Amino acid sequence: MSEIKIIFFRHGETISNVEGKCAGRTDIPVSEEGLAKLKEIKGGYEIPDVQLVFSSPAKRAVTTANMYYPDKAPILLEQLWEVDYGSVDNEPIDVLCKAIGKDKYFTKGPSVIYPGGESYLEASFRIRAGITRIISTCISENANSAAIFLHGDIMDTLFGVCLETDKSRDEFILCPNGMGYRCRVDSEKWFEDQKIYFEDFIPEGAPRQKPEDSPYFSGRV
Repeated sequence: MSEIKIIFFRHGETISNVEGKCAGRTDIPVSEEGLAKLKEIKGGYEIPDVQLVFSSPAKRAVTTANMYYPDKAPILLEQLWEVDYGSVDNEPIDVLCKAIGKDKYFTKGPSVIYPGGESYLEASFRIRAGITRIISTCISENANSAAIFLHGDIMDTLFGVCLETDKSRDEFILCPNGMGYRCRVDSEKWFEDQKIYFEDFIPEGAPRQKPEDSPYFSGRV
């Protein structure tokens, strides 16, 4: 076994998402409206079948995993948690921008660090370690497909250093809640080059919110 299909899903919508708050380690649940939207997505579009399911331990991620794959208990990994925003966790983006600077918030360079939290460089190493553990588990379980439920910013951090695609990076800035990407990795080469190859947007055919329509980008110039 060499190629592994991986479906990356962002968790269902929360109150913090609607309010434009960055709920990093705040364990906020999927909202009632968010649950309804997940049911609508699952009922209207095909959720790809996989052999293994992995999830951030956050309630919002586990709930989404259980909604999409009720017959598969998710394997929880701490490395899949959202970026740690420290003292500004679960605050609106203007508070985060004030803490680290607007330019730094939107560029999210590796040296950017949140007060009392982690830097994007640390988050990058952490999430790649999580994907390495997932690939190792797939190899040991002889599984060639997996779904991963995680968070918007940590997914963007991962894709910023690992994603291989001909599409514009702007199409991957912010994954809509409950949606994701179908990708593949070479399980043998991953331990050398750490490349993730994009294949398609998931669910196929579902309309996707544009990043500029999100409250997280309302202050972007």
